[in-house]
Amino acid sequence: MLVDHYGIPEILEKEAFGPLKSLYDDIQYVLKVPVVNFIFRTLALYEPFLEMAWSEVRPNCLTIEGKRAADALRHPKLTLEVPTINWSSYYNKQSLDVIRGLVEVFSIVNPKLLLIASAWSEAFANRPNQGKDQIIGTINPGVPAHLPKMRLMEVSEAPPSTRRLMLDIAEKHQTLDVASDFRALAQYPQFLGISWSLLKPYVGSPEYTLINQQLKTQAIEFTKHLPYPVTLNRDQLETLYSPREIAGIMCVVSQFQNFIPGLIIDVEYLRKLLLANDH
Repeated sequence: MLVDHYGIPEILEKEAFGPLKSLYDDIQYVLKVPVVNFIFRTLALYEPFLEMAWSEVRPNCLTIEGKRAADALRHPKLTLEVPTINWSSYYNKQSLDVIRGLVEVFSIVNPKLLLIASAWSEAFANRPNQGKDQIIGTINPGVPAHLPKMRLMEVSEAPPSTRRLMLDIAEKHQTLDVASDFRALAQYPQFLGISWSLLKPYVGSPEYTLINQQLKTQAIEFTKHLPYPVTLNRDQLETLYSPREIAGIMCVVSQFQNFIPGLIIDVEYLRKLLLANDH
C-alpha cells in the first residue's frame, strides 16, 4: 500500500526559509545537534508561537543547570537483556560510525526536548517556572563536528519493507507519526530492524511504563529549578490565535511531553546494543 500522506503536518528543514530558517539554525546551534526535531517542525506551523516559546527556553538550554537536568534524564537503568551482535557483518566501519553518531545525536537531544516540552506544558497549566536570581554558569553552544549530517526518511518514500517497519514502530508506540530517531535510522534498515525486534516486546512492559512515567515526573520537577523563567500563558496566545489554534498548540506540546520519555528509553537501549558490540 502506498502511503502518499502520513502523519502529523510539519515544516521540514529543507522547506524553511527566512526567519524560520534562522530559527531552525539557532535551535540546532543551542541544542548542539545537527537536527531540528519533530516538536519544532510541527510547532513551526504556528511560527509566532514557536519564536516566542523558543525565546523563553533558549537561555535555560545554555546553562549548567539545564545541562545537568538533561544529563540526569539521559541514561535510564534498563534491565532488558542486551545481546552481543556482530554489526560488522552487516555494515562497514564507516556506516557503523554513522549509526553510532545518529544514536548519539538523539541520546544528546531527547532529554533536552523533554525538559523543553515539560517547561511549556507546566506554564500552560498555570505552573510556570519563575526563574531564580543566580545561575551556576553557562555552556558553549554549537554542533560538535563529529556528529553526522541528518537525513530523515519519509514514510511515503521508504522501500516497502522499511515502510512496514516504520509503521510498526509508530503503531507499537501508539503515535500518529514516526519519530525523527527512527526516520534517521531507517537509512540503515538492517540495524533498525534487528534492534527493533529486540526492543519491541519491551515497549509497553511494566518496567518500560514505570521508567517512562518516572522520566516525565523527573523532568517536570527539574523545570521548576531552571534559572530563567518560562511563563507562557493562554492570554499571550489569545492575541495571536483562535481558541481552536490554541488548543492545537497545547495538544502538540502535551503529545510530545508524553512521547519523548519513550524515545529516551528506546535510544538508551540502542546505545547499549552498540556498546555491547564494541566490547
